[in-house]
This record gives sequence, C-alpha cells and structure tokens, in this order.
Amino acid sequence: MLVLAMAACNSSEDIDRAYTDYRLDIVTYMGLGADGQEMYRLESRTAAPAVNLIADGSHAPQDSYAGRRVLLRYAYDGSYSAADTVRRITAYAASAIISDSLRYTTKPLQQYLAGNSPMRLRTVWRTGNYINMHGQLEYTGRSRHFYMIIDSTTWHRDTVQCYMVHNVFGDTTRHWRQFYASFYVGTVWRGNGRRVLRLHTPDVLHPTDTIHDFQLY
Repeated sequence: MLVLAMAACNSSEDIDRAYTDYRLDIVTYMGLGADGQEMYRLESRTAAPAVNLIADGSHAPQDSYAGRRVLLRYAYDGSYSAADTVRRITAYAASAIISDSLRYTTKPLQQYLAGNSPMRLRTVWRTGNYINMHGQLEYTGRSRHFYMIIDSTTWHRDTVQCYMVHNVFGDTTRHWRQFYASFYVGTVWRGNGRRVLRLHTPDVLHPTDTIHDFQLY
C-alpha cells in the first residue's frame, strides 16, 4: 500500500521519454560519419531496404568496431515515411550483445552438439542477412561456447541444416539470464536466394518448436 501511495503522489511528475517512448532494435554499428556522428544500420524484416540511422553523442559499447551488432534503444527525430532510408535519431543506449557469423563444421556434427546445454528461446527472427535471438541462458560466471554452425555436408542442398551450439562444459548453472544475439548468415543465400536455412535449437521453453526455417523474401 505504501508503494502505491507513493506512486500516486508522484503521478504528476514528468517521466523521461527515454524510458517510455522509444524503439528497441538489433542494429549494426557502422562507425563514425564524416561529422563524428555515430552511424547504425537497421535491416528490415521484409524486402524493404535497410535504413541508415544517424545519432549525435557517444553510445556504442567500448571498443566497438564497424559491423558489430548491438541492441539500440532510440527514437526518431521527427517523422519519416517508409521510403526514407536515412533517418536522424536520438540514441539513448547501445548495448553489447552476442555478435557472430555462421560457422562451419570441419568435424562430424555430433562432436559439436555433444553436451549441448539448454536455452530458453523467447523469439528468433531474420532481418536482412542476420538471424537474431532473444531468450535466456543459465548463468555460470564462466566462459562458454554459444554459436551457430552449419552442417557442411548440407551446404549444396536446397535446405541447409544449421544448429545452435551451447556448451557450458559441465560448469554449475545458477539462475537464468537474459541474452540477445545476432548471427550473420548471408553466405547461405549468396548465389542461391531461394535456399532455406533450417535452424535447430536446444530450446526447453518450446520443446515441440525447436526447428525454424528462414528464407529471403
């Protein structure tokens, strides 16, 4: 009751729009522009062209490199139409996420998947040439393997088989912890835009829905 009363007393105070009115997207950090402004690239979930975002200030995680995927919290400066591919933004924060590229098997597939640990996958989606994820992994306090591989024996097929590798190497797991990740998979569609990428995940949140198919639009 005390908390509710305090909330009611403060209801007339303005709340920073950075916490109430914003967009949250996984984007590519593109480095600094000619004027020292940060540049980001927002890929579409459809066939629409990517959008270049321009932000004042310094928001990218320390030691960020051009091509790194980050989670950007921002708002557009003004109104834009769907055809506008360059947009100025107010960036509130850019957070580091797992940013990697699709890897290839050089050994039998089961050698990579043996000992795979579970994950809770909230959502998985494609933007441009990236597969993005949001979910939870069990915290250990130590390094682990978490990456996406393609079964190289399926490389020349119309449907290529890809797998999430998640190995904590027997470390004691504690609580579940949120993660975002993005993997560049553009090589799959290079020269064959109709090819299907089939992703297998060790998802315990949706155990009957652990296979996800992606194709270019």
